[in-house]
Amino acid sequence: MKSKILIFLLIALFSSFAQTKKIEAVKTNTPPKIDGYINEDVWKLAKPISDFLQQEPIAGNKPSYKTEVRILYDDYNLYLSVMCYDDEPEKIIAREMKWDGFISGDDNVKILFDTFNDNRSAYWFATNPLGAKDDALLTGFEMKDFNQDWNGVWDVECKILENGWSAEFVFPFSTFKFYDHEKQVWGFNIQRTIKRNNEDVLWSSVGQNLGMMKIANAGDLVGIEKIKRGNPIYLKPFFTAGAQFSSGTKNFIHEPGIDLKYGINETLTLDATINTDFAQVESDRARINLSRFPLFFPEKREFFLEGKKFFDFNLGGNNTIFYSRRIGLKDGVQIPIIAGAKLVGRLDDYEIGFIDMQTATKDTVQSTNFLALRVKYDLFNSSYVGFMTTNKFLKDKISNSFGADFNFSFNDFLGDKNLVLFGAIAKSNESNSLKNSWAGNFFIDFPNDFIDTFLGYRFIQGGFDPQLGFISRKGIQQFIYNLNIEPRINEHGIKKLRFQPIESNFFIDRNGNLETASLMFSPIGVVFESGDQFSFGFGRSFDYPKEDFDIFDTTKVKAGKYWESGYGFEARTSSSRNIFGRIEISKTGFYGGKRSSVGTNVSYTINKHFTISADYQKNFLSFKSSKFSTDEFGGRLTYNISTKLLSSLFTQWNNELNEININYRFNWKPKVGSDFYIVLNQVLSTKDKIQSKEFAILAKFVWMFII
Repeated sequence: MKSKILIFLLIALFSSFAQTKKIEAVKTNTPPKIDGYINEDVWKLAKPISDFLQQEPIAGNKPSYKTEVRILYDDYNLYLSVMCYDDEPEKIIAREMKWDGFISGDDNVKILFDTFNDNRSAYWFATNPLGAKDDALLTGFEMKDFNQDWNGVWDVECKILENGWSAEFVFPFSTFKFYDHEKQVWGFNIQRTIKRNNEDVLWSSVGQNLGMMKIANAGDLVGIEKIKRGNPIYLKPFFTAGAQFSSGTKNFIHEPGIDLKYGINETLTLDATINTDFAQVESDRARINLSRFPLFFPEKREFFLEGKKFFDFNLGGNNTIFYSRRIGLKDGVQIPIIAGAKLVGRLDDYEIGFIDMQTATKDTVQSTNFLALRVKYDLFNSSYVGFMTTNKFLKDKISNSFGADFNFSFNDFLGDKNLVLFGAIAKSNESNSLKNSWAGNFFIDFPNDFIDTFLGYRFIQGGFDPQLGFISRKGIQQFIYNLNIEPRINEHGIKKLRFQPIESNFFIDRNGNLETASLMFSPIGVVFESGDQFSFGFGRSFDYPKEDFDIFDTTKVKAGKYWESGYGFEARTSSSRNIFGRIEISKTGFYGGKRSSVGTNVSYTINKHFTISADYQKNFLSFKSSKFSTDEFGGRLTYNISTKLLSSLFTQWNNELNEININYRFNWKPKVGSDFYIVLNQVLSTKDKIQSKEFAILAKFVWMFII
């Protein structure tokens, strides 16, 4: 009898641990006023949660201060309030005001909604005590699957009080995609950061191998009933006007256009654009290339950024069969986009992404149609199998690529460990399609708190040439193995140690010969409780260029086999400081010569309105017959009057181009979804004497209508 009682108690105990946390939303007919003060009687209707635990620095510990969360809703909106208690409100860190700015450097609150409750995708929102706004789309459980370029329609107001700080959010249901069910059950989680303590407190998914990014371990949001997303049409007409002056020529611009967003149903969204314009986009960062491979530049254009994760196809590194910068750009020059459409969302267990863009004729570049289709089918808890095809249509030529992939993600391997199994295979085809036009990427990843290890194999054949993709090198096989060990100390000011017994990378050419290799070893790295950290490492590398190639103007590297050794040191200070930054120093062999490098960046927050940041990279290179150095500088001044009135001045220079590029942007946000920009671009030559090469001034006005 006693044994039966004991078994019953053990079952009850483990069942209680296995239960999913729940927060209940309460319906109201009197919506709260969103002003940051949680003092209206309507909030008393909600059922608060406050059972938070530390995630960092010690998972499971009691938080330093209490956090209380309430949720209400009506027929149109979801309302959420957070009270962040703090006995020393004068020590609250609050500096960022920019939308999608660096909120993580401040005290903050981060919220996750898994509206499909499918454990694989979520909406992510964040704010700080100044009411800055940050939002993103999240898939999987890694930062690489974090799309911060998505911007939703929502609002928040925050206030610093005598007993802490508070936040009030409003989320229109039309912002989300969700199933049309009478009773909604959404995945939900919320995290608060007390930055001066480098402390994260979390409601659900607490544990060393868990955390906010683990969607499958979120709690449940219940109580929402009989709501409709609606199918609003978001119309964003815009007008751009300005002038460009270059080499004695003048070009006056006055272009209208329109963007449209329409929720076809509760799970699919259509985006369309006519006469697409990207006048407000900041110029690319110029970089000196000291390698024999092309540089990869990230996408910055809003139309392609939003929903970009739907079109990811991972062939290792930056290699992919869909690289959106192939559309509307040619060798850094903009090609006009006549029109385009994008469809993203879900149909039952399928995730779908479709994009079709038409560019105009410009100079020698023909009018071209670009098309990409991506489909994923859900498997298990957070896994998928997928397919992708891309097409580039010219008048007399068709190029296409296709691929298939799978991703099996488990967060309960060996109990509570994470494990990822991934594979992808792709082929390119053209009118004169070559043999050996395949590529593949396969890996096993074990990304956990104490041990993080990765084993991968990739290949790209010599004839693989996706016209809508990006490939850094061809005709290779690549073998990778990395091992990181990070024991937690949580004593004597040390949070954890970092050891990297091996970081290895081997490239084999088509004949089976070693072409490139690197072996790195980091014997010690330390992360302090303050957030500061440093690491030291050394290694051995090999490269075998088959042909001579040029670096830095006319310096020639001869073909041949080069074995080199080197070492490096890196230190970072905590972003909780008003002045923080990074410095990296290394010394290595370099194609028979020597290379010494110093890289640094620093940010200084003078106050909540004014921030200065700068970065600098210096390389000293010496060979038997020559010596030279490279210099790259970037600086940014940011002056934000409020969260809706923002300005920044960015400048960059390097001694290869010998050009100073100055970019000034002013942005006024009269309401969510509407913007007014003034953009000034100035290029100054520094080759012989400082003189103007190009100058442009542009104004763009965007106004959002909801129909």
